[in-house]
Amino acid sequence: MEIRPIRSEEAMEAKRLIYQVAHELMEPQMSLEEVTALWDSWGVFNDLDDIQGSYGENDGVFLVAVDGEKIIGTGAFYRYAGKVCEIKRIALLPGYQGQGLGYAIMRELTRRAQEAGYRKMCLWTNRYKLARAVEFYKRLGFYEIPHEGQDDDEIWMEKEVAGDRTS
Repeated sequence: MEIRPIRSEEAMEAKRLIYQVAHELMEPQMSLEEVTALWDSWGVFNDLDDIQGSYGENDGVFLVAVDGEKIIGTGAFYRYAGKVCEIKRIALLPGYQGQGLGYAIMRELTRRAQEAGYRKMCLWTNRYKLARAVEFYKRLGFYEIPHEGQDDDEIWMEKEVAGDRTS
């Protein structure tokens, strides 16, 4: 297993993985094709159409976890505001969950955020459909914060990264 920055030719494979994982967690009652069409119409994953522009050119990074040549997980961050970066696109294929790989992706993101001079990381997720993810983030030191305009099902979280011991 290796965790490294994405290569431009891997963008479509990473996007498919993210759609697949999100579909299974968020809308399993719909087909993958229906979810893809719906989310595309809403622009949910537009950042994945230009990963370099969305992440690399916005003081961030987009990482992939690979097993041989196969992408099995993703994780990214970009500048949110000032010295705060926003975590995005944490996804891991189900067959690879529970092996510490999500933790390893987050550890590498934290290390890179520290190197880039960020003081905090923030993220938002669905508190109900992604309750397991919320618990994962809490174990990593994230805590809930209020956010203007958030929906009932959203949870916004943040953590300090300066001197973080998970890296």
